[in-house]
Amino acid sequence: MMFKHKDTLIEIKQGFNEIGGNFIIIKNKDNNVVFDQGIRFSRFKKFYNATIQPSSVTEMKKLKIIPPSDEYSKIFISHLHLDHLGVLHSLNLGTTLYVPDTEVFEKFIGPYKESNNWTAYISPPIGVKVVDVKGNNDNVTPLSVEHSAYPAYALYYDSGDTRILYSGDLRISSPLRLLDPQLHERLHHKTILEEYDEKGLDTDVLLLEGTNFSSASSPIQPHYFLEQIDNIFDSHENSLIIVSVDPIDLEGLATLLLKTKIRNRIPIFLGRRIIEMASFWNSKFQIVDKAYQIVDKAYQFRSEPIEFDIIDKEEVVKSPKDYVIFTAKGNLINLGRDLGDASKGSVIISTSTESKNETGEDESVEDNWYRMLGFITYRLRLSGHYYPYELKRILDTVKPKEVIPIHTEATDVMCDYVNKLGYKCANTA
Repeated sequence: MMFKHKDTLIEIKQGFNEIGGNFIIIKNKDNNVVFDQGIRFSRFKKFYNATIQPSSVTEMKKLKIIPPSDEYSKIFISHLHLDHLGVLHSLNLGTTLYVPDTEVFEKFIGPYKESNNWTAYISPPIGVKVVDVKGNNDNVTPLSVEHSAYPAYALYYDSGDTRILYSGDLRISSPLRLLDPQLHERLHHKTILEEYDEKGLDTDVLLLEGTNFSSASSPIQPHYFLEQIDNIFDSHENSLIIVSVDPIDLEGLATLLLKTKIRNRIPIFLGRRIIEMASFWNSKFQIVDKAYQIVDKAYQFRSEPIEFDIIDKEEVVKSPKDYVIFTAKGNLINLGRDLGDASKGSVIISTSTESKNETGEDESVEDNWYRMLGFITYRLRLSGHYYPYELKRILDTVKPKEVIPIHTEATDVMCDYVNKLGYKCANTA
């Protein structure tokens, strides 16, 4: 899909009429830049499963699961979800990769470098220059947005005669803002709408995600999310509570850690990735005062110093009501196996923020295990994206001359709504 404004060509090779896999090229006579280069999980699931894995990056390109991003030398990543970050292994030497935060990127990418399956392709090769998007960026200004990956940015491109705002993925409201406004302000000094106003920006073309316009079920509202968490703690005050959360979702993690603290429970971290990311986040933002970790087998062989004190599993079994275990989904089954009969009646709060097309996840096998192990499961989807009723607020702030919906399967529905709000969807070819 292509759109031309004056001398600037916008080519959306992935992410139009689909959720995830964004790959947007902006071209003019002086410059070519790329916004995101994600994995198309909707196509990934057509060709691969637990037994059939990708054999090479070339194969994934041939199947149009990942884009031909090696043809470009400047790539901007809005946030570190794989449907935007993509597979970096095939980038050419000398490519400049602009990431939301180089320190977070190195923490996030570490486990992929050691992977023994196709995810090893996710990390970039030596020779790709990884820089912070907040630096000198060739006509691109990052604007901080709130999302279920931290940090995340919208990207504003100004060629002199054409101004383009690419939203990336964003939400306007979150439970952390309601629960702890001061911590929220430390994470986000300004919202994108405030920053846009203060900078006095003007937009010709708005490339705006619309994930929740095509959502099969409405995600939970932020205030209801907090209410649900309170209800779970109240109703299971004598049970062990286990939370699965994406380690890159700092705001979701912080919200649940604060709820744990309010309930006078002690957080425990299980699994290498969440231990490392939680330790990293806590060193930067001091979310918790006291925390423990249960050391899993993979982590015991590592020599790096660890942040949290170690707690014995038997201590947790003896007094389950004193603790909340934080882990990623992949560790929950092994935890249940280790706990044995002690897992029966324990509570899982399984949080998700993205649609299945963005992550490629299949939860049916997990659900079978949860039932067999005796867990009581609560699945709470707190969206990382704005709600359709918030579109008017976004458009009335940005005031774009034209809008191109992306990252949605309901392009026509979104365009109809844009038109009813008094704005114009762009003519695309």
